[in-house]
Amino acid sequence: MWIETISYLATFIISAGCTVLGIMLTYQLYQVHQKPIFQILLFQQIFLMSFYIYGIWGNMVFKQIISELNPGNVITAKLAILVPIIGVPFLLVSWFMLIRFGYILNGYQVKKGFVIAFFSTLLIAVFTFFFLIQKEIILVPGNPDVFIVRILVIFNLIIHLVFTSAFVFPKKYAPVLKEIGLSKKWAFTFLAGTLIYSTTLFYFDLFGFISTCISIIILFVISVFIPVILKTGGKITVSRSQEDNNFFEAFCRQYEISKREAEIILEICSGKTNKAISEKLFITLQTVKDHNHRIFAKTGVKTRVQLANLIREKIETK
Repeated sequence: MWIETISYLATFIISAGCTVLGIMLTYQLYQVHQKPIFQILLFQQIFLMSFYIYGIWGNMVFKQIISELNPGNVITAKLAILVPIIGVPFLLVSWFMLIRFGYILNGYQVKKGFVIAFFSTLLIAVFTFFFLIQKEIILVPGNPDVFIVRILVIFNLIIHLVFTSAFVFPKKYAPVLKEIGLSKKWAFTFLAGTLIYSTTLFYFDLFGFISTCISIIILFVISVFIPVILKTGGKITVSRSQEDNNFFEAFCRQYEISKREAEIILEICSGKTNKAISEKLFITLQTVKDHNHRIFAKTGVKTRVQLANLIREKIETK
Protein backbone atom coordinates (compact mmCIF):
# COMPACT_ATOMS: atom_id res chain seq x y z
CA MET A 1 0.00 0.00 0.00
CA TRP A 2 2.75 2.47 0.91
CA ILE A 3 4.60 1.71 -2.36
CA GLU A 4 1.47 2.65 -4.30
CA THR A 5 1.05 5.87 -2.30
CA ILE A 6 4.68 6.88 -2.84
CA SER A 7 4.41 6.06 -6.56
CA TYR A 8 1.36 8.27 -7.00
CA LEU A 9 2.98 11.05 -4.97
CA ALA A 10 6.14 10.93 -7.08
CA THR A 11 4.06 10.88 -10.25
CA PHE A 12 2.10 13.92 -9.08
CA ILE A 13 5.31 15.82 -8.32
CA ILE A 14 6.75 14.99 -11.76
CA SER A 15 3.53 15.94 -13.56
CA ALA A 16 3.26 19.19 -11.61
CA GLY A 17 6.90 19.94 -12.44
CA CYS A 18 6.27 19.32 -16.15
CA THR A 19 3.23 21.60 -16.00
CA VAL A 20 5.23 24.45 -14.47
CA LEU A 21 8.13 23.83 -16.86
CA GLY A 22 5.99 23.90 -20.01
CA ILE A 23 4.14 27.08 -19.06
CA MET A 24 7.26 28.82 -17.72
CA LEU A 25 9.41 28.07 -20.79
CA THR A 26 6.69 29.19 -23.20
CA TYR A 27 6.13 32.37 -21.21
CA GLN A 28 9.87 33.10 -21.29
CA LEU A 29 9.94 32.54 -25.06
CA TYR A 30 7.09 35.00 -25.51
CA GLN A 31 8.64 37.58 -23.18
CA VAL A 32 12.07 37.42 -24.83
CA HIS A 33 11.07 37.25 -28.49
CA GLN A 34 7.65 38.98 -28.38
CA LYS A 35 6.33 36.79 -31.20
CA PRO A 36 2.53 36.26 -31.24
CA ILE A 37 3.08 32.61 -32.17
CA PHE A 38 4.49 32.00 -28.69
CA GLN A 39 1.34 33.46 -27.16
CA ILE A 40 -0.64 30.79 -29.01
CA LEU A 41 1.69 28.10 -27.67
CA LEU A 42 1.39 29.55 -24.16
CA PHE A 43 -2.40 29.29 -24.27
CA GLN A 44 -2.08 25.74 -25.58
CA GLN A 45 0.12 24.74 -22.65
CA ILE A 46 -2.10 26.43 -20.06
CA PHE A 47 -5.34 24.83 -21.29
CA LEU A 48 -3.75 21.42 -21.89
CA MET A 49 -2.16 21.22 -18.47
CA SER A 50 -5.33 22.52 -16.82
CA PHE A 51 -7.24 19.62 -18.34
CA TYR A 52 -4.58 17.08 -17.40
CA ILE A 53 -4.41 18.20 -13.78
CA TYR A 54 -8.20 18.31 -13.49
CA GLY A 55 -8.92 15.23 -15.60
CA ILE A 56 -6.30 12.99 -14.03
CA TRP A 57 -5.72 14.09 -10.46
CA GLY A 58 -9.14 15.66 -9.96
CA ASN A 59 -10.74 12.44 -11.16
CA MET A 60 -8.65 10.38 -8.76
CA VAL A 61 -9.68 12.55 -5.82
CA PHE A 62 -13.31 12.39 -6.95
CA LYS A 63 -13.19 8.59 -7.19
CA GLN A 64 -11.82 8.39 -3.67
CA ILE A 65 -14.68 10.51 -2.35
CA ILE A 66 -17.31 8.55 -4.30
CA SER A 67 -15.95 5.20 -3.10
CA GLU A 68 -16.54 6.27 0.48
CA LEU A 69 -20.16 7.29 -0.30
CA ASN A 70 -20.79 4.02 -2.18
CA PRO A 71 -23.64 5.27 -4.44
CA GLY A 72 -23.84 2.11 -6.54
CA ASN A 73 -22.09 0.80 -9.64
CA VAL A 74 -24.36 2.44 -12.24
CA ILE A 75 -24.17 5.93 -10.74
CA THR A 76 -20.44 5.56 -10.12
CA ALA A 77 -19.86 4.62 -13.76
CA LYS A 78 -21.86 7.60 -15.04
CA LEU A 79 -20.08 9.99 -12.69
CA ALA A 80 -16.73 8.59 -13.78
CA ILE A 81 -17.67 9.63 -17.32
CA LEU A 82 -19.11 13.01 -16.29
CA VAL A 83 -16.11 14.32 -14.32
CA PRO A 84 -13.55 14.28 -17.16
CA ILE A 85 -16.15 15.44 -19.72
CA ILE A 86 -16.74 18.61 -17.69
CA GLY A 87 -13.08 19.46 -18.32
CA VAL A 88 -13.23 18.68 -22.04
CA PRO A 89 -13.67 22.38 -23.07
CA PHE A 90 -10.13 22.97 -21.73
CA LEU A 91 -8.92 20.12 -23.92
CA LEU A 92 -10.78 21.41 -26.97
CA VAL A 93 -9.15 24.83 -26.64
CA SER A 94 -5.70 23.26 -26.28
CA TRP A 95 -6.32 21.13 -29.38
CA PHE A 96 -7.40 24.16 -31.36
CA MET A 97 -4.36 26.16 -30.21
CA LEU A 98 -2.05 23.30 -31.19
CA ILE A 99 -3.54 23.10 -34.70
CA ARG A 100 -3.45 26.87 -35.03
CA PHE A 101 0.17 26.94 -33.85
CA GLY A 102 1.22 24.33 -36.42
CA TYR A 103 -0.64 25.81 -39.35
CA ILE A 104 0.37 29.43 -38.75
CA LEU A 105 3.99 28.27 -38.44
CA ASN A 106 3.70 26.71 -41.88
CA GLY A 107 2.22 29.77 -43.55
CA TYR A 108 -1.50 28.97 -43.35
CA GLN A 109 -4.27 31.23 -42.11
CA VAL A 110 -6.78 29.86 -39.59
CA LYS A 111 -10.02 31.47 -40.71
CA LYS A 112 -13.08 32.23 -38.62
CA GLY A 113 -15.13 29.55 -40.37
CA PHE A 114 -12.70 26.86 -39.27
CA VAL A 115 -12.82 28.07 -35.67
CA ILE A 116 -16.63 27.91 -35.58
CA ALA A 117 -16.74 24.51 -37.30
CA PHE A 118 -14.03 23.05 -35.03
CA PHE A 119 -15.60 24.00 -31.71
CA SER A 120 -19.22 23.46 -32.67
CA THR A 121 -18.55 20.00 -34.14
CA LEU A 122 -16.49 18.73 -31.23
CA LEU A 123 -18.74 20.21 -28.54
CA ILE A 124 -21.82 18.67 -30.15
CA ALA A 125 -20.02 15.33 -30.44
CA VAL A 126 -18.94 15.39 -26.78
CA PHE A 127 -22.31 16.31 -25.31
CA THR A 128 -24.18 13.95 -27.65
CA PHE A 129 -21.87 11.19 -26.49
CA PHE A 130 -22.55 12.00 -22.84
CA PHE A 131 -26.32 12.22 -23.47
CA LEU A 132 -26.34 8.77 -25.08
CA ILE A 133 -24.49 7.39 -22.08
CA GLN A 134 -26.97 8.95 -19.65
CA LYS A 135 -29.86 7.45 -21.63
CA GLU A 136 -27.99 4.12 -21.62
CA ILE A 137 -28.07 3.97 -25.41
CA ILE A 138 -24.29 3.61 -25.16
CA LEU A 139 -23.46 1.15 -22.43
CA VAL A 140 -20.43 1.88 -20.29
CA PRO A 141 -18.21 -1.20 -19.83
CA GLY A 142 -17.11 -2.53 -16.48
CA ASN A 143 -14.19 -0.10 -16.17
CA PRO A 144 -15.45 3.38 -17.17
CA ASP A 145 -11.99 4.95 -16.70
CA VAL A 146 -10.47 2.78 -19.43
CA PHE A 147 -13.45 3.52 -21.68
CA ILE A 148 -13.24 7.32 -21.44
CA VAL A 149 -9.41 7.40 -21.61
CA ARG A 150 -9.40 5.37 -24.82
CA ILE A 151 -12.00 7.64 -26.42
CA LEU A 152 -9.95 10.76 -25.57
CA VAL A 153 -6.72 9.09 -26.71
CA ILE A 154 -8.20 8.38 -30.15
CA PHE A 155 -9.44 11.96 -30.60
CA ASN A 156 -6.13 13.36 -29.30
CA LEU A 157 -4.16 11.26 -31.77
CA ILE A 158 -6.30 12.52 -34.65
CA ILE A 159 -5.65 16.13 -33.58
CA HIS A 160 -1.89 15.53 -33.49
CA LEU A 161 -2.00 13.96 -36.95
CA VAL A 162 -3.75 17.10 -38.22
CA PHE A 163 -1.09 19.23 -36.49
CA THR A 164 1.75 17.25 -38.10
CA SER A 165 0.14 17.41 -41.55
CA ALA A 166 0.93 21.15 -41.64
CA PHE A 167 4.65 20.29 -41.59
CA VAL A 168 4.22 17.78 -44.42
CA PHE A 169 2.71 20.40 -46.73
CA PRO A 170 4.14 23.78 -45.63
CA LYS A 171 3.55 26.82 -47.79
CA LYS A 172 6.52 28.26 -49.62
CA TYR A 173 6.05 31.56 -47.85
CA ALA A 174 6.35 30.56 -44.18
CA PRO A 175 8.65 33.16 -42.54
CA VAL A 176 7.53 32.34 -39.00
CA LEU A 177 8.59 28.71 -39.43
CA LYS A 178 12.07 29.83 -40.51
CA GLU A 179 12.35 32.19 -37.55
CA ILE A 180 11.13 29.68 -34.97
CA GLY A 181 13.21 26.78 -36.26
CA LEU A 182 10.71 23.99 -35.43
CA SER A 183 11.62 21.64 -38.26
CA LYS A 184 9.69 18.75 -39.75
CA LYS A 185 12.04 16.42 -37.90
CA TRP A 186 10.98 17.81 -34.53
CA ALA A 187 7.30 17.73 -35.53
CA PHE A 188 7.52 14.03 -36.37
CA THR A 189 9.51 13.36 -33.20
CA PHE A 190 6.66 14.98 -31.26
CA LEU A 191 4.16 12.80 -33.14
CA ALA A 192 6.21 9.69 -32.30
CA GLY A 193 6.11 10.70 -28.63
CA THR A 194 2.35 11.16 -28.90
CA LEU A 195 2.04 7.63 -30.29
CA ILE A 196 4.08 6.33 -27.37
CA TYR A 197 1.96 7.93 -24.66
CA SER A 198 -1.22 7.06 -26.58
CA THR A 199 -0.21 3.39 -26.48
CA THR A 200 0.64 3.48 -22.78
CA LEU A 201 -2.61 5.28 -21.96
CA PHE A 202 -4.63 2.78 -23.98
CA TYR A 203 -3.40 0.04 -21.61
CA PHE A 204 -2.76 2.19 -18.53
CA ASP A 205 -4.48 -0.31 -16.21
CA LEU A 206 -2.61 -3.36 -17.49
CA PHE A 207 -0.23 -3.60 -14.53
CA GLY A 208 -2.22 -1.71 -11.92
CA PHE A 209 -0.78 1.45 -10.37
CA ILE A 210 2.67 0.85 -11.92
CA SER A 211 1.47 1.16 -15.53
CA THR A 212 -0.85 4.01 -14.52
CA CYS A 213 2.02 6.06 -13.04
CA ILE A 214 4.29 5.34 -16.00
CA SER A 215 1.56 6.38 -18.45
CA ILE A 216 0.93 9.67 -16.63
CA ILE A 217 4.64 10.53 -16.49
CA ILE A 218 5.15 9.82 -20.21
CA LEU A 219 2.07 11.89 -21.03
CA PHE A 220 3.27 14.98 -19.15
CA VAL A 221 6.89 14.71 -20.31
CA ILE A 222 6.00 14.52 -24.00
CA SER A 223 3.37 17.26 -23.67
CA VAL A 224 6.10 19.82 -22.87
CA PHE A 225 8.31 18.60 -25.73
CA ILE A 226 7.74 21.61 -28.03
CA PRO A 227 8.49 24.33 -25.42
CA VAL A 228 11.61 22.45 -24.30
CA ILE A 229 12.87 22.03 -27.89
CA LEU A 230 12.22 25.66 -28.77
CA LYS A 231 13.97 26.83 -25.62
CA THR A 232 16.99 24.51 -25.74
CA GLY A 233 17.36 23.22 -29.29
CA GLY A 234 15.42 25.59 -31.51
CA LYS A 235 17.08 28.15 -33.74
CA ILE A 236 15.05 31.28 -33.23
CA THR A 237 16.65 33.87 -35.43
CA VAL A 238 17.60 37.32 -34.21
CA SER A 239 18.11 39.70 -37.09
CA ARG A 240 19.71 42.61 -35.28
CA SER A 241 22.72 42.98 -33.04
CA GLN A 242 22.42 44.29 -29.50
CA GLU A 243 23.91 47.59 -30.65
CA ASP A 244 21.25 47.95 -33.34
CA ASN A 245 18.62 46.98 -30.78
CA ASN A 246 19.71 49.83 -28.54
CA PHE A 247 19.72 52.26 -31.48
CA PHE A 248 16.29 51.21 -32.63
CA GLU A 249 14.86 51.62 -29.12
CA ALA A 250 16.31 55.14 -29.03
CA PHE A 251 14.84 55.86 -32.46
CA CYS A 252 11.39 54.72 -31.25
CA ARG A 253 11.63 56.92 -28.15
CA GLN A 254 12.67 59.93 -30.25
CA TYR A 255 9.66 59.65 -32.57
CA GLU A 256 7.27 58.25 -29.91
CA ILE A 257 6.82 55.02 -31.83
CA SER A 258 4.60 52.43 -30.12
CA LYS A 259 5.57 48.78 -29.71
CA ARG A 260 3.29 47.59 -32.54
CA GLU A 261 4.46 50.40 -34.80
CA ALA A 262 8.05 49.40 -34.11
CA GLU A 263 7.28 45.84 -35.23
CA ILE A 264 5.78 47.14 -38.46
CA ILE A 265 8.79 49.43 -39.12
CA LEU A 266 11.12 46.44 -38.85
CA GLU A 267 9.00 44.48 -41.31
CA ILE A 268 8.88 47.44 -43.71
CA CYS A 269 12.67 47.73 -43.57
CA SER A 270 12.97 44.01 -44.35
CA GLY A 271 11.02 44.59 -47.56
CA LYS A 272 7.71 42.96 -46.66
CA THR A 273 4.48 44.10 -48.25
CA ASN A 274 1.51 45.25 -46.17
CA LYS A 275 -0.22 41.92 -46.83
CA ALA A 276 2.85 39.94 -45.72
CA ILE A 277 3.09 42.07 -42.55
CA SER A 278 -0.57 41.49 -41.72
CA GLU A 279 -0.12 37.72 -42.10
CA LYS A 280 3.01 37.61 -39.98
CA LEU A 281 1.69 39.81 -37.16
CA PHE A 282 -1.84 38.32 -37.30
CA ILE A 283 -3.56 41.67 -37.84
CA THR A 284 -5.81 42.91 -40.63
CA LEU A 285 -4.49 44.61 -43.75
CA GLN A 286 -6.37 47.79 -42.85
CA THR A 287 -4.73 47.83 -39.41
CA VAL A 288 -1.30 47.70 -41.06
CA LYS A 289 -2.25 50.63 -43.31
CA ASP A 290 -3.48 52.63 -40.31
CA HIS A 291 -0.20 51.99 -38.48
CA ASN A 292 1.73 53.01 -41.59
CA HIS A 293 -0.14 56.31 -41.71
CA ARG A 294 0.68 57.06 -38.07
CA ILE A 295 4.34 56.06 -38.52
CA PHE A 296 4.69 58.36 -41.54
CA ALA A 297 3.07 61.23 -39.60
CA LYS A 298 5.37 60.78 -36.58
CA THR A 299 8.60 60.49 -38.59
CA GLY A 300 7.70 63.12 -41.22
CA VAL A 301 8.10 60.80 -44.21
CA LYS A 302 5.64 60.07 -47.01
CA THR A 303 6.72 56.67 -48.33
CA ARG A 304 8.15 53.36 -47.13
CA VAL A 305 11.38 54.09 -49.00
CA GLN A 306 11.81 57.42 -47.19
CA LEU A 307 11.21 55.66 -43.86
CA ALA A 308 13.87 53.03 -44.62
CA ASN A 309 16.28 55.76 -45.75
CA LEU A 310 15.65 57.75 -42.56
CA ILE A 311 16.54 54.77 -40.39
CA ARG A 312 19.57 53.95 -42.55
CA GLU A 313 20.84 57.53 -42.30
CA LYS A 314 20.52 57.53 -38.54
CA ILE A 315 22.38 54.21 -38.31
CA GLU A 316 25.22 55.60 -40.42
CA THR A 317 25.50 58.75 -38.28
CA LYS A 318 24.97 57.17 -34.85
